[in-house]
Amino acid sequence: MDARIEKLIVAFQQNGWSLLGPADVQSDWWFLDMLHLKSKWRPVDTDLYLTLLIDPQISDRKVVWCIGISSGIPDNRHFSFVGQVTLNDIKRTDLSSLVGRINKIVL
Repeated sequence: MDARIEKLIVAFQQNGWSLLGPADVQSDWWFLDMLHLKSKWRPVDTDLYLTLLIDPQISDRKVVWCIGISSGIPDNRHFSFVGQVTLNDIKRTDLSSLVGRINKIVL
């Protein structure tokens, strides 16, 4: 797994979330994988999904360019995520603040 994605997961784990692993969903062309997290903070057991979105401009292979964050399983590429961060922005984003904003929305 890309180190930037791992860094984002660690930020969630340090702020009240446990990584359960890949979500039980069928793959589609618009995402590479979907990771399922559960809250350890109240309300306990709230679901969160990190969807590894594929760059639509690269057609010959699946390249993750962005991570969509949602409290439900996205059902299509036009899904409204509660948050998004590109892989390039992970390096310059205060991930603790990002997770804090997500926590205020979903917890």
